[in-house]
Amino acid sequence: MVQSAAAYAGVLVLLTVGVAALLAGEFFDGVGYLIPAGGVLALLAVGGLTAAIARAGTPATAEEG
Repeated sequence: MVQSAAAYAGVLVLLTVGVAALLAGEFFDGVGYLIPAGGVLALLAVGGLTAAIARAGTPATAEEG
């Protein structure tokens, strides 16, 4: 359970940093490179969240283990 909590926390931080980079790239002049970097980070976070949910399994398998 601790590993999944750490995985979800890591994904949340990665998603927050990615969205912040996207917003900073849109708002400030001269840091347009943050838009693709933020997009990549946000996509990685969504992929990590998908993987964490897939690893969690169903409630029935959690009761068995």
